[in-house]
Amino acid sequence: LALKPLFPARRVVILQSAMQRLVCLALAACGLSLTEATITTARCGPQTKVCLASFTTAAGDPEWECAPATDAATVSITAEQSKHGAKVCGPGSFHFSPMQCAGGRFEYKKTTTEVDVNSVTTGCQMVSFPYDMSCYSVSC
Repeated sequence: LALKPLFPARRVVILQSAMQRLVCLALAACGLSLTEATITTARCGPQTKVCLASFTTAAGDPEWECAPATDAATVSITAEQSKHGAKVCGPGSFHFSPMQCAGGRFEYKKTTTEVDVNSVTTGCQMVSFPYDMSCYSVSC
């Protein structure tokens, strides 16, 4: 038995093209360009980072792994990482929450560490957690 495709390939391409035009028209009606609509988060400055440690060396020292911060993005913290606290580098507001990133309860018992733009930010500051944390976010 030979099955015929429900939509021939040419018709699918035409439909996709029409959908793309419709999206562009909708964005134009809202006063947005396609690039403005797709950019939802921005990277912080190159010196703004959050460092977490998943494990320790044989001597018991945390092995820090640093990640560049993205403004307003939420990032999960594992239980192993939470044990060691965090290091924050560069200027920004560093928010840590015991709640999971998903679910809309980030603000509950959130702790914040502020690093002023005008302060010396060449080093990193150690942040200890008063309880286990599950998520962090940075405002820069």
